[in-house]
Amino acid sequence: MSEGQLVEDPAELALRQGLRAEPLSNDAMQRIRAATEAEWRVATNQDQRATARASGTSGRWRLAAAAALAVVSLAVGWQLVGSDRSSQQGAVLGQLQTSPSVVNERLSFGRTRALASGAALTAGQDLQVVGNALVTLPAAGTLRLAAGTRLKILAGDLIELQDGLIYLDILPSESQNTRFVVKTTAGEFMHLGTQFTVMTQGKRAQVRVREGSVVWRRGDQEDIATAGTSLLIDGDGTATRESITTTGREWAWVEALAPEFDIESRPLAEFLAWVARETGRKLVVADKGTEQRIAVTMLHGSIRGLTSLEALSTVIQTTALHFDLPEGEIRVSSAGGSPPVSK
Repeated sequence: MSEGQLVEDPAELALRQGLRAEPLSNDAMQRIRAATEAEWRVATNQDQRATARASGTSGRWRLAAAAALAVVSLAVGWQLVGSDRSSQQGAVLGQLQTSPSVVNERLSFGRTRALASGAALTAGQDLQVVGNALVTLPAAGTLRLAAGTRLKILAGDLIELQDGLIYLDILPSESQNTRFVVKTTAGEFMHLGTQFTVMTQGKRAQVRVREGSVVWRRGDQEDIATAGTSLLIDGDGTATRESITTTGREWAWVEALAPEFDIESRPLAEFLAWVARETGRKLVVADKGTEQRIAVTMLHGSIRGLTSLEALSTVIQTTALHFDLPEGEIRVSSAGGSPPVSK
């Protein structure tokens, strides 16, 4: 299937072709208007002795006018329904960064359209995610979509998650100026400068917070989930809280969708902070000497196509530093120096 290609059911295609009405020409519209006007004049000029007949004529005029209006409505209405909803203007949610045919827009009459990489996602679109997808947000953040997810874009900062799994990453520096709400059948989730997933299945929803905090609201109910916490919301609104880890296999699909980080002429300190945040780990530096070496090291080259941990290994090999990965941490030390210790 190529980019932008429409896919539709053969039965529905036949139905649409059978019901298709050609737009009325200007001449046809004028003839309809002339006929209905003449009929109206005849009906309104009847004398009182032909009241019953005049009433019948008026009824026939109303039927003729209604029929004419129905034909016009069918012609115009079909053009509106048949047009792609994606052509309507709407607030921009973000830009799709994943390869083509990974996200489909669901259109009318069962049709779908594959969205191309770089396509703008706007309010009014109804999306079906075929493979894991990355969306960059206008305000320095990302929305990551797991395969099988269905969602509607209601506004530039509001989505309705119908089924599946999403991950939202809003940088803490942008949290005060960025509003984003995820609507589900179990309530709404609003970020407070954070990284978190929302998963829905039927009438249940679960939020898992990796960084920052998330507010859950449902009617007059409200709760806050903080980093390392999960809230499971049942169909009746019961919220169950539990502790979770912020690293591990459950986050692997998120890390695989990390946006590209251009290391060329960038400080090593920025790169290490990026890796730590993308992997949900705490960055620990062994000592002051290592900290100073990190501060003065500038990077060159490219890590395109590598995961965050693969990139870490590649970059560290070009320096006089070592790293290891104890539970929930990235520890960095100087070659030959003392082993890393938590700060």
